[in-house]
Amino acid sequence: MLFAAASAAGCSSGQRSGGSSSDLRIVVSAPVSSQPWIATSIKNGAQLAASELESQGGVTVGTAKRHLSVQVLDNGGSSTKAAADARTAVREHAAMLLIDGVGASSVAQVTDPANLPVFICFDGGDGLIDPSKWPTLFRMAPADQPMARRLADYIANSHPSVGLLSDDSDYGQQGRAALHKAFGIDGVRIVSDGQLPARVADVTPQVLGAKQAGATRLIVWASAADVAAIVQAVHEVGWSVPIITGTTGEDPLVRQRLAQHPDWLHDVTFVSFRMTAEVGPAPFEAFRGRYEAKFGAEHVGVSQNGKAVIQPPDWAMFSYDAVRLVMSALASGGSAGTALMEKLNQVSIVGANGDYRGYGPAQHEGVNPSDMYFARFDGFTFVPVGDDPLSDTLPSVNQLS
Repeated sequence: MLFAAASAAGCSSGQRSGGSSSDLRIVVSAPVSSQPWIATSIKNGAQLAASELESQGGVTVGTAKRHLSVQVLDNGGSSTKAAADARTAVREHAAMLLIDGVGASSVAQVTDPANLPVFICFDGGDGLIDPSKWPTLFRMAPADQPMARRLADYIANSHPSVGLLSDDSDYGQQGRAALHKAFGIDGVRIVSDGQLPARVADVTPQVLGAKQAGATRLIVWASAADVAAIVQAVHEVGWSVPIITGTTGEDPLVRQRLAQHPDWLHDVTFVSFRMTAEVGPAPFEAFRGRYEAKFGAEHVGVSQNGKAVIQPPDWAMFSYDAVRLVMSALASGGSAGTALMEKLNQVSIVGANGDYRGYGPAQHEGVNPSDMYFARFDGFTFVPVGDDPLSDTLPSVNQLS
């Protein structure tokens, strides 16, 4: 079964694990129908954290033991629906809201008056996080700005002529803005800047435009479907060019769409956050073991060397850590509302991969900017690149069953 199909089937709109009016309700608003890998990562991370806390008897808030429930809503990639999901979370007195990031400012207009903490678990736009403007918005995911700066530094010494392709989603436009800023700082020349309309049927004109402009490096910040289409178009027009993508390059959908051409991934690199921490791979592998014991290994839907390719649960760490952080704040005296918001600016936890997670009154970013790395594809699996100082120190994570 393909990963995308399994994800959509397992995370339907309104799905709830248990639940009563006295529960600590965790609401997930994610693009279940439009980007199932992102949605499944957020949902599963939250459900794993909730189930582990439940196995310990729940969370003590004040003198009462409270149980946890998870409610999953499909925002379909719509800002309007994300805001409606936020209103549902406020109306049902949720303890927290997890979102992919779509419509974040609209969500904050709903959650700020209610002092409902919201954690962005995917989008990295610079303007999404501003504690003075949106006090209930926190990000537990890598931001675009440090990823773009690392990318610019990574390629600057080779003096490339960059062809930039982004889609017109929030993710694409926020990433494009961060890349323009980073390339300007490092003096990286952009010779072609193509923007793809949503669900465009053919990306060949934009790819040809970058090729004809003399691009020697193609940078892609777009949905997984667009990444796959661009890789395919590059090879169909006979262009040999290195491609670097944002975090969506890791999405299993890319490999599913290119299942007949693993060689096409040879020149594809993506920038993301490192899975394993400075303390070593043991914490992440322990988290992965618990995750796969609960949900099973996440099959990409392709095979390599006679073995099934498995997607490591890296992005699920963010929602998992967000749930544990909020529950830690509640257990330490942060009852829902203003007290919880104050506690969230004081408490910290050790995250799923061994990194510390925590915030301050003026700092609502949850991932260290120095923790970005680059990975390249080796067939249908990916490994840290060897020509970047941080990436070269990281261990490869097993991706074959």
